[in-house]
Order: sequence, then C-alpha cells, then structure tokens
Amino acid sequence: RHLNPDTATTLATLPTPQISFNYLGRFELADEKSGAKTTTSWAPAPEADSGVSGGSDRDMRLRYAFLLTSAAVDGPDGPALTADWSWPQDLFHEDDVRDLAQTWFRALEAIVTHAEGPGAGGHTPSDLSLGGLSQDEIDEFEDELGL
Repeated sequence: RHLNPDTATTLATLPTPQISFNYLGRFELADEKSGAKTTTSWAPAPEADSGVSGGSDRDMRLRYAFLLTSAAVDGPDGPALTADWSWPQDLFHEDDVRDLAQTWFRALEAIVTHAEGPGAGGHTPSDLSLGGLSQDEIDEFEDELGL
C-alpha cells in the first residue's frame, strides 16, 4: 500500500484491512540457568507470552478489529513463534479470539509440516549464488535434473 509505487494506487482504493499483523523479528533470550546474555538490544518481556492480551482501553478507538503482534523467540528447545492478539472486547469474546488464534497456529503448523515433507518447495533465486536466474529457469533445471 505504501512502499510499492506500482500497486499503491490500486491498494489505496481498497478498504482498510480489519487485521493488523506486525512481525517483530527473531530474538535470542538470556538463558536463566547459564546467565548467557541476549544478543539483541530488545526482547519481549517474559510475562508477554500469554498469546492473548485481551485488548485495550474500552474508550480508545481501534483502527483494526484485530491487532496481531508476533515474534520468533529462541529458547532451549529452539525457536518458538509467539503471538499477542488485541481486539475490542465489546465486539469479540475472548473464547472466540482464542479459537481464532488456535486455528491460525494450526494453519502455520500445517505449512511447516508440508514444507518438511519430501518434494516440498524447491530452490528460489535467493538460494543460489548464480546471479540472473529466474524462478522459471530454476524450475526448468530442477525438472531436467529430476530434483
């Protein structure tokens, strides 16, 4: 909507989305046992892992029906995706939002399961150090080589 001049005009005529999604990135947190320090200058507060925040001040006008803020947080078992959902409590019951959040995570798990399966995916131009290959050319090479 704002960063691509080729699509800005078309997207500007569309209604405001009802969901705002903000991915904060990936963070390493300090290990409580070893005391190893984090390699980032900012990280989510430990108490911010509930997954559902419950919204905000009832008198505050919200621009979106849902605000979803997520981050990948490295832990002892590897990275985990955290998600914080905010919504107008007068419009949605917490149980409904929790169900939506669980459905979202199930969809993400299905994508991961598919991506880990045999034959899933393939190479993209960013995977290769050879410059100038298009996705069609890469796909053609993979087909010829049986990859």
